[in-house]
Amino acid sequence: MTGFFSLLLWFGSALCFVGYGIQSPEDRSDDPSNLYLGIVLALVVFVTGCFSYLQTSKAASLMDDFKGFIPTTAEVTRNGDKKSIEAKDVAVGDLIHVVAGKSIPADIVLLTSKEMKVNNASLTGESDDLLRTVE
Repeated sequence: MTGFFSLLLWFGSALCFVGYGIQSPEDRSDDPSNLYLGIVLALVVFVTGCFSYLQTSKAASLMDDFKGFIPTTAEVTRNGDKKSIEAKDVAVGDLIHVVAGKSIPADIVLLTSKEMKVNNASLTGESDDLLRTVE
């Protein structure tokens, strides 16, 4: 509710209330349009802010769900030594050993593969496994 456009609408709503307040009592009863416009502008900003909050919280929840897809460990060869490390510590230049049925801990470039297929359904929604080649 504090974005630039929302602040402009809040300001417009406040101006409408001020305009209604400085009207003479006879004009207020004859023409309450400033009051109605101020209320409508405030409601629009409030409802828009509520929808924005819901949308942001759903997006954050979805991103938290994706964190569960990332494996916690990875088998890598680093400086000629094969070892198991935490997936968050994978660095450029590490050779990652990918095994059938396991999740891949990072974006990788394939050096060798034999009919490797990946399932990107959680990312793209495509249900078919996709063939990946070195090329």
